[in-house]
Amino acid sequence: MSKRERSTAADRLARRQREIEDEERREAIRILLSQPLVPAEGPTSESFRMIRRNADWLRPWFQRWPGWTLIIAADIARLRKHPSPRLDSTRGVVDKSGSDRTQFSRRRYALLCLVLATLEGEQRQTTLQQVARKVETSVRLDGQLRELDFEFETKTLAHRRELVSVMRWLERMHVLVRADGDDKNYVTGESDCLYRVDRSCLATCLCSIRGASTVEANDTVEMIEMLNEAETPEVPEAQNRELQHLLVRRLLDDPVMYFDELTPREYEYFNSQGDRLIRELTRVTGMVAERRGEGVALLDPGGGWTDIGLPETGTRGHATLLVAEWLGNLLRECEDVDCVVSISELEAHVATLAETHEKHWRKDSNTPEGVRRIMRDAVDNLCSLGLLEVSGERLQPRPAIARYRLNEVVLPSPTVEPPVQPSLWEAGE
Repeated sequence: MSKRERSTAADRLARRQREIEDEERREAIRILLSQPLVPAEGPTSESFRMIRRNADWLRPWFQRWPGWTLIIAADIARLRKHPSPRLDSTRGVVDKSGSDRTQFSRRRYALLCLVLATLEGEQRQTTLQQVARKVETSVRLDGQLRELDFEFETKTLAHRRELVSVMRWLERMHVLVRADGDDKNYVTGESDCLYRVDRSCLATCLCSIRGASTVEANDTVEMIEMLNEAETPEVPEAQNRELQHLLVRRLLDDPVMYFDELTPREYEYFNSQGDRLIRELTRVTGMVAERRGEGVALLDPGGGWTDIGLPETGTRGHATLLVAEWLGNLLRECEDVDCVVSISELEAHVATLAETHEKHWRKDSNTPEGVRRIMRDAVDNLCSLGLLEVSGERLQPRPAIARYRLNEVVLPSPTVEPPVQPSLWEAGE
């Protein structure tokens, strides 16, 4: 082998090595964005090792671009993400334990907080019944919860199911490790479950700039703002860095970053630096940027960056797609700047869809309650994907929903059969 051939082979090997490193870093970022808490043991052990191998590159990247801190200890990796400035209910944990993949409600989040507070005082091991009894006692003794009509009783079947859903999520986060028992039997009241409490994972669940004990607020919205309130920088360079962090977070976390949701200063910064930000994010994450007059979205061709897809299988997914198509067509036909649909109009349309697809959707889809449930699921999905906004009884389709509208079908023009040419023999006769 000549010197030039050896040099070419070495270049190819080095290039291939860089490609493997880039792909592994891209996968590590995807894992941390979708699951910011990655334990070293259990199903995420391989993911943890991948993150740890690339720690020297991941830490400065997260610190520079979105301004997030990545903590990697011997038993856990934790990306301390700052929540989005959008205080809405579209970012709930998706309950993957059931077939309908519903999001955590406000009530279930309250129950999750009560369970975490209970586990903080537990020993290395605890049982499902013990946690349930302590949560029940906490709710009964808390005057604020009673004022809000929040109830939890172990004898109520629906409450036991909610508790099991929360405990399963904590198992996925490795806060709890099941040692013995079956939680399904607990729901029916037949048996109990034994868990081991992972103190390291439990300690990293709360992620905020300020400690909860240092905050005094009048309501939940004010408390969330105060928990994540950061000092406003005075130096122009630091202000620009803060704007970059905010925009990168929205591009990574929000399904769509709409320009009308940005402040004038944020919009001005994006106009001058947006190309640089998008170029870096698409290079590192492998996502594809779609930029329109109304906003920007980073799209994942593989579909692995989101808990909710469109389209999806099942009644919920099919109905959501058909509702998105209907709203997209309405948005195109609407002459007003703000196209608004009422809840009653949507419910009537979903009832028509349920009648049409009765044979393929779930059994109760054509009942009044089934129609309302399908409608609520579709609205929740579309809001989570940044395609719809809800204000009371009014629904406003967002511009990105236009990608799901049904275009006019263009039929190919009929082909005209060429006239039959006589053969040479016939032409000569």
